[in-house]
Amino acid sequence: GIVFNLGLASVGSKQAQALIPGNLTISVVKIYADTAPTGASLIVDVNKNGSTMFTTQGNRPEIVIDGHSDDSTPDVTALAIGDRLSIDIDQVGSIIAGGADLLVTIVCV
Repeated sequence: GIVFNLGLASVGSKQAQALIPGNLTISVVKIYADTAPTGASLIVDVNKNGSTMFTTQGNRPEIVIDGHSDDSTPDVTALAIGDRLSIDIDQVGSIIAGGADLLVTIVCV
């Protein structure tokens, strides 16, 4: 898999990036945060070469209020040698920002 340790989550694009070394297929994107968000969910997006892999935006990885983890399957799953993955953090919570020690793991086969 491909693991991104984002530390303390803050809203923004290209919070982490990776270059893909081979032809892979994503089976699931897993996210985990030590601190649960309150007031609103923590939402992450994964991009391939600058475009979201979650074309159905409602399927983006989302840690719900008072939650710590989520598993989501992107609409686009194929990766090729040289593709660039980037992680956007779209939302972190509104009362307490979740995401201390935010981890994003992309499980591939």
